[in-house]
Amino acid sequence: ISGVTESLGVAFNSTFFALLVSIFIMFLVHQLQLLQERLVFETSDYCDERLIRRLQGD
Repeated sequence: ISGVTESLGVAFNSTFFALLVSIFIMFLVHQLQLLQERLVFETSDYCDERLIRRLQGD
């Protein structure tokens, strides 16, 4: 019985560690997506203000 509970403890610890690592990675991916979305919106605003309005003004 002690061998089984020891193996279960190792399995629990490795699963817990994997979950913590995946949470950290998902946080980083979320932050990266936010940065990308901001860049897309800023680029869209720049194109709207500087390029499209100048083309319409001509």
